[in-house]
Amino acid sequence: MPADFGDITAFHHEEADRHYALAQAARDRGSFAEAEFQAGLAARWDEVAQEQKIGMRQQPTRTSTRRKPNCRPPQPPPMPFAVVCLLAVVRGVKRIVAAIRQFVVKQSAPVGGLPLR
Repeated sequence: MPADFGDITAFHHEEADRHYALAQAARDRGSFAEAEFQAGLAARWDEVAQEQKIGMRQQPTRTSTRRKPNCRPPQPPPMPFAVVCLLAVVRGVKRIVAAIRQFVVKQSAPVGGLPLR
C-alpha cells in the first residue's frame, strides 16, 4: 500500500475498478451471487476513497498545541496566619455573645404574665 495520501486514494479507486470488473465478469458468467459480492466490495472501496479525499482536505488544527494542558486559573494569595486567627477569634466571640444573650432572655421572660423582678 502506498504511503502518499494521493497515491492511497488512487489505489482505492484502482481496487474499486478491479472489483467492478470482477462483478461484471461474474454477471456475464451468470454467477449473480458472486457479482453482488464483488459489487459490494467495489462500493466499499469507493467509500474508502471518498473518506480519504475528505481526510486530505481537512487541515489539522494547531490550536491544541498552543493551549496549556489542564492549567488552573491563578489562585489569590493566601491570607496571613495572624489575620486568619483574628477572624476566627471574632467569630467565636460573636457566637458566645449570641448564646449568652439567648440564655439571659430565656431566664428573664415572664412566667404566667408576671415579671420575675
